[in-house]
Amino acid sequence: MAAAFLFVFVTGGLAELYVLIAAGGAFGAGPVVLACLATALIGGAILRFQGFAAVRQAQADVEAGNPPVAAAVDGVFLLIAAPFLLTPGFLTDIAGFLLLIPPLRRAIARAALKRLRRSIDEGRTTVIVRRP
Repeated sequence: MAAAFLFVFVTGGLAELYVLIAAGGAFGAGPVVLACLATALIGGAILRFQGFAAVRQAQADVEAGNPPVAAAVDGVFLLIAAPFLLTPGFLTDIAGFLLLIPPLRRAIARAALKRLRRSIDEGRTTVIVRRP
């Protein structure tokens, strides 16, 4: 797992660098820097709006006596999207903006939960719940 993470981290960084250099060669350094700043600002604004919406949804769920599961999932994915959007580069921006699409976030969460359930059923993962 650590090797896969390291591989993705290194190759992703190299790919990001390649895309930035290619874009700089095609459009010039100024427009590329401005585009990176613009995507960070736009992404940050959308992230802030969706973050507040997730908090409001969590509060409404709690007040209604329901567990705030959807709001928590949205919050986790927004926390993951934030560094992607704030990191300079177009590939990270694409990843961050994709995580800002609510139906896509929910589809990823469902797929991850399905994979976790399968792993638990097959005995590869153990979940321990401690109650106070």
